Amino acid sequence: MHSPYYYYYIYITTTAYKADEGSEAMHIIINASEINRAFSLLMKAIQPKPPQTVFEGVFMETVDEGIMLTTTNGQLTVKTQVNATVEKDGSCLVPARLFSELVRKLDGEIELETKKGLLKISALGMSSTDIVSLEAAAFPQIEDVKNGFSVSVKHKDFSNAVNKTKFALSSELSQMILTGCFIQVFPEEVRIVCLDGFRLAMQKLYVQSEIPKDKEYISCIVPGDVIKELSSMAGEEDGDIKLTFNSTNLMAEFNSTKVYSPLIVGEYIDYEQILPKTWTTEIKVDRSRLIQAIERSAIIAREGNNLLRLNIEDDSISISANTEKANSLEKMPISKNGKELLIAFNSRYLLDVVNNVEGKEFTMRFNTNVSPCVVSPVKGNQFTYLVLPVRTIEAMEA
Repeated sequence: MHSPYYYYYIYITTTAYKADEGSEAMHIIINASEINRAFSLLMKAIQPKPPQTVFEGVFMETVDEGIMLTTTNGQLTVKTQVNATVEKDGSCLVPARLFSELVRKLDGEIELETKKGLLKISALGMSSTDIVSLEAAAFPQIEDVKNGFSVSVKHKDFSNAVNKTKFALSSELSQMILTGCFIQVFPEEVRIVCLDGFRLAMQKLYVQSEIPKDKEYISCIVPGDVIKELSSMAGEEDGDIKLTFNSTNLMAEFNSTKVYSPLIVGEYIDYEQILPKTWTTEIKVDRSRLIQAIERSAIIAREGNNLLRLNIEDDSISISANTEKANSLEKMPISKNGKELLIAFNSRYLLDVVNNVEGKEFTMRFNTNVSPCVVSPVKGNQFTYLVLPVRTIEAMEA
């Protein structure tokens, strides 16, 4: 049976390299540093080995304020505008990687001029290079998302939230829905959620949004690779990033750049049902000390089955790893409410969670040694993490 979750892709057939004499003649003067800055974003949509020739290209088109540059891989599309002096309107499509590497070696004002299927790049009257144009007619027309819902968040907040949750994206294509990042927009917050079946990661951004009265929230599922690239691009900018999405597509806008992507279509898992509402054991731990203890123990655990045992007692927690090559024991003080507990975790999964926690201290909440551990702030609810334990012989006998 085929999965009900799928991507919308753009499929294009085109001929391979040949001079494109059908593009409109173009002549502009542009600053090399400005176009290089644009290509730091544009190259994120260029794959090392594009499946089709058209996906190798950057489409250049003159606009009122200069030139619009667009790259796409059929899923992720990046469009950014650069100021330029337009001597003659026109457009062309040239190999993006080749063009980028060349212009990176230039300084100051450069001239770009198309003629008879070539793009001439000139600088300082001393450097001149001709690049064969690709077939511009095959490049897809990228349209803005229409009839969508929009929300704006701070660049740095968005990037930080994605970076602290993306470790929990699934890589299993059989669980396509979990390979995406779930974005929920509520009236007073935006939630960034990733879940891979072993871990859950959620960060909250506190912004005001107008939600339709008949809905609790508006949501979308952004492909994991796209959300990572978008976070990387957003992290380089100041100000806000505006996300606009409908049922099938996403458009992100910041400064003079727009990023487009299809969404993953389907119903995301109701993660709130997974989160325990009550617990029998709660501890407060020092973040730095716990990370160091887990990192040391994980070195030993990697020599075996990556298993760490946590023994929670009245005023301390012990972390142990036992393998044929070595044994380790780490002990540190805690503040505890509730029962004592012996529980085991995959060292990598546990470390992924605690490494992304913010604050000097945080809480860990448990019920049994076979039920999830929930990690959250000592105060507030800006983040929530969940990690499943490993069922050990001790757990089965308990």
